[in-house]
Amino acid sequence: MSVVEKDIPALVSAAAGNSYSTRRWLVAAILFLTVIAGFFDRISIAVLFTDTEFQTAMGTGFDPARLGLLMTSFLIAYGLSNVVLSALVDLFGPSRTLNVSVVVWGVLMALMGCAGSFAMMITLRALLGLAEGPQFSIANAVVARWFPPHQRARANAMWTVGSPLGSAIGFPVTTWLVTAYGWRESFFALAVLNLVVILPLTLLYVRDRAPGMPVAPSAVPGRPQLSYREGVRLFVTDWRYWLVVVASCGTLIYLWGLNSWLPSYLIKQRHLAPTQAGIYAALPFILVVVGQIGGSYLSDWLGKRAVIAGVGLMMSGILMYFVSLMPTPQTAALMIGLSGLFWGMVTPVSYALIMDIVPEGAVATAVGFKNGLSNLVGALAPVTMGIVVSRTGSFDAAFLVLVAATAIGGLLMVPLMRAH
Repeated sequence: MSVVEKDIPALVSAAAGNSYSTRRWLVAAILFLTVIAGFFDRISIAVLFTDTEFQTAMGTGFDPARLGLLMTSFLIAYGLSNVVLSALVDLFGPSRTLNVSVVVWGVLMALMGCAGSFAMMITLRALLGLAEGPQFSIANAVVARWFPPHQRARANAMWTVGSPLGSAIGFPVTTWLVTAYGWRESFFALAVLNLVVILPLTLLYVRDRAPGMPVAPSAVPGRPQLSYREGVRLFVTDWRYWLVVVASCGTLIYLWGLNSWLPSYLIKQRHLAPTQAGIYAALPFILVVVGQIGGSYLSDWLGKRAVIAGVGLMMSGILMYFVSLMPTPQTAALMIGLSGLFWGMVTPVSYALIMDIVPEGAVATAVGFKNGLSNLVGALAPVTMGIVVSRTGSFDAAFLVLVAATAIGGLLMVPLMRAH
């Protein structure tokens, strides 16, 4: 056999490797698009809280408590689903679970466009929460199967940034759809996004495993491995884990409270036109992306994860407190944006804290449990703030809920500053 003939398998292998490398980043980009679409679905209802046609169709009028329940019903179901249904990803595989999920999202959004009562809408919102609960588990499973260990952080960063960008883009886009075409049509458009754009991409490109490539081992060579049961036992009895969980409840109260009531605050209390409000409502979530990148860099560079998370939470609360003192809508929106920047520092760092605390073999369980509990607590924020607005007539009073949640979460990081 000639030298050239001997080199043919190596050349074929190299070509396959380059093709695989390109395709896996395409898969990460598709995961990013699914997160964007998912957040469009989640926050679309908040834009309708000030839409009189929607209020009339639902029979609510501007009743902040009842309107807040539309977000809370989603979040309670989302939190429960995150804990309970994520096991389906392991049982049936991430690609199949993702494809079925996208179909269900699209169908539910279309049904919301046909809803004729508050009871029907709140039921559909709860079903959407159940359907979207496993999304982050699916994305983590895909990344673990497609990417070698040394690339997983970048791959995860690529899709997780879809969360704040989904809100940043979703508010102005949904506001434009509602203003230009109507609230029912806005739901139909989101259904088309899921079924006509996202579904073909997931069907064509996302597989359980990269074609022809071995699964990279998740274990770190030389590190002693505990059994799954031993790992779970260790983290559920570790006080540091529970401090992170409770602090994460504060971060999710902030996220879902702001997602639910920011457009209404800008329109009702700051008297911005809906289109202007949609643009200003995007600002905090754009700055969240900056905070996520900056907080992750500082955390890895300094190694002071609890300090970064604690300072980020406390600063986000302090800046939110000063929103009510701002003289113009623009300066109020800027202050909320700066608050979002510091809040953005917290989420990636809290995941890193979990990985520092929890045994390697139980990280997925610990993260799923943390996400489920914190989303269930965060689900109370929209309706709680709605009740405060109903009783006081002031969104500034409602924002104190966010101030208190982030202040408590930041203080809970103080004991961890010594331990980490």
